[in-house]
Amino acid sequence: MRPVSIQISAELFIEFAKRVKGDPTEEIEHLVRRHLAKLDEVVVGAETFKKVTNKEFNDGDPSGGLEWSPLWLPNGTELRMRYRHKTYLGKVRFDTIHYDNLEYHSVSQWVRHVARGTARNAWHDVWIKFRDGEEFVYADTLRQPARGTFPSALDLLSDDENKQ
Repeated sequence: MRPVSIQISAELFIEFAKRVKGDPTEEIEHLVRRHLAKLDEVVVGAETFKKVTNKEFNDGDPSGGLEWSPLWLPNGTELRMRYRHKTYLGKVRFDTIHYDNLEYHSVSQWVRHVARGTARNAWHDVWIKFRDGEEFVYADTLRQPARGTFPSALDLLSDDENKQ
């Protein structure tokens, strides 16, 4: 590459040359490259900061969440439980349930904590409100097909087509 001249004061260059071992020109080039790398880190860091502080990412990646078989609880899902006349709210954030500055890796684990270690059936204690939902829904109704409903012939046919 062809070199270019950069205008700096003679006093600054002489002082720099006294303190640097070796060729001051090479050291200046090294410093400029290092500074450019730092600028790249700042830009990447700023983009990452914008991304993770975006409202959509407050609870973690919107495509992430927690499996509570057969349900998928996406990040942003709220959980509600009443125990001893008190309401407790947990939230799925960053693929775990967050409550009271603690993290739980399963709904049962959270329910057990709220119920002070007593054995509970979480399906009968928890109500769920999905990120875009307007109301809490009883968890047990979400895991079971509605009573008295049967799959239609079209549903059965479409299932057969999907298997092929």
